[in-house]
Formats: sequence, C-alpha cells, structure tokens
Amino acid sequence: MNEATSSPSRDTERLLLDLEAQRCNAMKRADFARLREILHPDLVHVHAKGQTDSYESYFRSGGTHVDYRQIDRSELKVQVLGSTALMTGRQLLVAVRKDGSGTVRIDSRVMQVWAQEGDRWRQLAFQTTPLEMSIS
Repeated sequence: MNEATSSPSRDTERLLLDLEAQRCNAMKRADFARLREILHPDLVHVHAKGQTDSYESYFRSGGTHVDYRQIDRSELKVQVLGSTALMTGRQLLVAVRKDGSGTVRIDSRVMQVWAQEGDRWRQLAFQTTPLEMSIS
C-alpha cells in the first residue's frame, strides 16, 4: 500500500482529530447541545485539580461556570484499538470565571478515550494533568 492510499485507521484518526477540534470549539462557544452529542453518556471527566464529573454533573458544573477563551491542542497522537481509541497530547486552556474570581490558565497533558458505537465516535473519558496552572 502506498502512502497516498487511505486506511480505515488513518480515516478514524482524522475523524477523531476533527471531533476533538469540534469539542474545543463547542466549549469556546458554550454550545452544550453539540457537547452532549460528542461526549459519551458514560463519560468520566477528571479535571486538573482531581475532581471527577459524570456526563450529567459535567453539564451542571464542568463548562458552565467559565467562559473559555482559548483551548489549544498540540502534540496529539491517536491510537485506534478496534472500537476504542486513545488520544494523548498537550492542552493549553484559558478561561474566565463567570463569578469574576479570575482567569484560569492551565497547561497540561491530556489523555482521552473515545468509543465507537455503530458509526458514531464519542469521548468516553478525559484526564488532564497540569504542568502549569495559574489563576489571575
């Protein structure tokens, strides 16, 4: 097979990278309807300070108390393992707290698990480990 030929794994990698870009954009736009489509109903989301959210608690607390100003992903790697995939990489997140208590900046390493059900991929798990974190 030459490099110009597409493979199912490469197609899935591209799809997941696109879904991750959509997730970040939905967070910045506060598009919770789109996030509900991207995130899996059995979601486990571990935040930078260690608190954990489920799908429902994420939408009660996760992105509802801040305005996301910047979410930059880099060094993204995707490993497709059948109907699951592991995504790792860096994330720089800047968010302003809606209560006026400051701007949060988190530079972290992130690990995500994506699961395929039928022809649809959704983020099942998210774990962020901060390298640097500040509130100003």
